[in-house]
Amino acid sequence: MDLRKFYLENVSEQEYYYNFYDLVKRINETYNIFEGIQETHDYKFLVDNIDYAIEKFKFLCQPENESHNNEDKCWFYLVLFYLNKCGYIIEEFPRVIEHPPIDSFDFVNKEIRNKLIAEGKDDNGTVRYKERRNLIANLTFTQVDNHIELVDSIEAKFKEISNRQASFQHMSTDEKLAEIANLIENMLKKNGKFLSPDYSQICFDYINEDTIRRYRKNIQCFRHSASESISERESFTKEQKVFLINFGLTVLKVIYALLTNE
Repeated sequence: MDLRKFYLENVSEQEYYYNFYDLVKRINETYNIFEGIQETHDYKFLVDNIDYAIEKFKFLCQPENESHNNEDKCWFYLVLFYLNKCGYIIEEFPRVIEHPPIDSFDFVNKEIRNKLIAEGKDDNGTVRYKERRNLIANLTFTQVDNHIELVDSIEAKFKEISNRQASFQHMSTDEKLAEIANLIENMLKKNGKFLSPDYSQICFDYINEDTIRRYRKNIQCFRHSASESISERESFTKEQKVFLINFGLTVLKVIYALLTNE
């Protein structure tokens, strides 16, 4: 995954992470008085999976790496943005993924040192590198319950059809179901007619056209604000809504894969 591309496609001006937009957007640019702004770098921000992203974050937090240049800072915020979109928190620092400091040094040095001092793991105010490395190595990354990672382009499509341009992971439960219903229709309906992908290519017999039709019917009430629809929404338990969200995301991934490969 290209974290820079993921950020630029998914960050919105209303969210906190937009503070780092200029850094990310212009990371490969330099300026001189003769030529003006030019792209002189080719920094890549690629990760294979969540585990790689977490290890990269831990590397950036090592005491010997705390003096971040712009590339390091970009990595720091891109990894945290990605982890935030994937629903992760760090149990020892529960706010840093959602709301990292404007200067990465404030976390990798100050917050880590302050935590160790508060735990009595200092020597008269001096925190040894060994203690910092040990804390970093044992950070606990936890994914919030009922989160399913979205394919980049599906996330982008959610943004396109969301009236509020809200990141899917920050929507309420009812909003998520409404947007899933909207996106299924958006992906399947072409020229006024619904496509009929061959779901068996991926899903065997577990998901078929009838399954999709029944699922869409179940969640239609989340798209409408009539009193009857609101009453119908209230008949669902929290657990049922969570199931419908997770199932819907699976359906979206299947539809996307089938339509992309056509």
